[in-house]
Amino acid sequence: MASTWALVPLKSSERAKSRLAEVLDAEQRRQLFFALAEQVIVALHESRNIDAVAVVTSSLEVAEFATSLHAMPILQEADAGMSPALESALRSFQAMQLERVLMVPGDLPLISARAVDAIFEAQTASEQVVLVPDRRHEGTNALLCSPPQAIAPRFGSCSFTRHLSAARAANIATRVVEIEELALDLDCADDLDYLRSHAFERSASLLAPLRLATASNVPLRAALVG
Repeated sequence: MASTWALVPLKSSERAKSRLAEVLDAEQRRQLFFALAEQVIVALHESRNIDAVAVVTSSLEVAEFATSLHAMPILQEADAGMSPALESALRSFQAMQLERVLMVPGDLPLISARAVDAIFEAQTASEQVVLVPDRRHEGTNALLCSPPQAIAPRFGSCSFTRHLSAARAANIATRVVEIEELALDLDCADDLDYLRSHAFERSASLLAPLRLATASNVPLRAALVG
């Protein structure tokens, strides 16, 4: 039986990346959503520490997409938000008696198997929470819980601080690890500008289908076509 699972919560493609509507049209946001999600799922599969990957979603389209990438879809009746979706999935895992669960958002453009493995290397106790903050130290870009229900997922606004507080309240060992490849998530136009203005190897391949330039001196809005 698999002992370590990764959980990726994904909205429907129509609702995803709504905060980028000011700079990307609906089709661009859809393409970006699936490109990011695929990168995340593939990196998790390639990690030597993860036995299986599951995608939590209320979208049949996303569930089929997950299946095509050999991830197990966990269908929700409705999109109730990231944390409720993860909590529901964790409850469904209870009978499996997993050793640990890694929760990762589906919009990390620089993720790699190496970066994922670094999370597990930071774990120093069998019962522990490992947190990876975003580049602003506001959000949480990876949450490793051992055991899986060590703390409840609290993704959303200021989730990094809330996860830290929850772990301390639960009196469970906690580690915070900075991982550059996991520090960037694409939530807003500033995040896209950050991705475009740095010489990341994957920037061009990720943004090219959106017809966005990657040179740092080209404003994002000027790079849009159509």
